[in-house]
Amino acid sequence: MTLPELDIRIAVPDDAIALASTTRLGFESYREWAPDGWEPPPRTLEIRAIRERLRARTTWCAMALDPDGEQAGHVGITLATERDRPHVTIPGRAHLWMLFVRPRWWGTGLAARLHRLGLDEAARRGSTSIRLYTPHGAARARAFYEREGWAVEGRAFAEPLLGLDLVEYRRALPGHVQAFPDGTRPL
Repeated sequence: MTLPELDIRIAVPDDAIALASTTRLGFESYREWAPDGWEPPPRTLEIRAIRERLRARTTWCAMALDPDGEQAGHVGITLATERDRPHVTIPGRAHLWMLFVRPRWWGTGLAARLHRLGLDEAARRGSTSIRLYTPHGAARARAFYEREGWAVEGRAFAEPLLGLDLVEYRRALPGHVQAFPDGTRPL
């Protein structure tokens, strides 16, 4: 299957079950490196969280469907908030909420295509930078993000709901150059 055969459309709250199914496949792949006995969050919790997030006007999510209507992957963005104070948004920063591709589509370029759509949408919405959280042990995901220009920010931290340590990544959005901590910009 080639990428041009995929239909990409905006997800709506009624797509929560399909999105959660693809997300679940991603979580199941974590078993390869997660600690013995690790279990993904309950599927019902994931469906509810996705549905609620999709209802927010600050959320954007695109899903890729194959010609049979089966989901191939999805990407979602929202506003970035402070980790310790989730009600406080971070001006100018978006959050890559999720990016999952079904295993059948791994290595096809779909993840990169969805990733680019998410970055472009965040920039279109006025953000100048974007961040994401991914599990510390997710070597495949981390390698992908690093190839796509993301850089680790800070140390790993525990995420009790997922039961894994996460790392934060950040990057500038298309058309924006990040300043160094001293305020200067790269040449």
